[in-house]
Amino acid sequence: MKNLKKITILLAGVLLTMALTTIVSATEPYDWEDYYGTYPEEAGAFMGMAMLTCAIVAIIWFVIWILVAIWVYKDAEKRGSSGVLWLILVILLGLIGIIIWLVIRPPIGGHPNQQSGPGRMCPSCGRSIPNDATVCPYCGKDFRPPR
Repeated sequence: MKNLKKITILLAGVLLTMALTTIVSATEPYDWEDYYGTYPEEAGAFMGMAMLTCAIVAIIWFVIWILVAIWVYKDAEKRGSSGVLWLILVILLGLIGIIIWLVIRPPIGGHPNQQSGPGRMCPSCGRSIPNDATVCPYCGKDFRPPR
């Protein structure tokens, strides 16, 4: 999880650097009169603010999209499906991929016919555990009665 946070921060930094570089290069003095004639000074400021707003919105949208994809990955793993497959589908298909996942996702723990071997379901993580287990081997949930 720490690596995921580092990667997210790195990507946000790269996107912010790219946006600021674009803004700075767009606001540098340029001899517009050669091509377009004169233009009002307010046009440059307006364009700079418009580009900054677009860059900020794009960064926020990107971060939200990454968080949604991570949620789909974790939800798929919790429900016994391939998290990586659904992560890739959601990233590639976008909103359609999320809608497909929400429509066809199995119950927590997977389909009843997918359970392997004898056992019961852990109420915390939804995985199949042996009937005689006192602690879930996956999430560490303690099933012993309190003393």
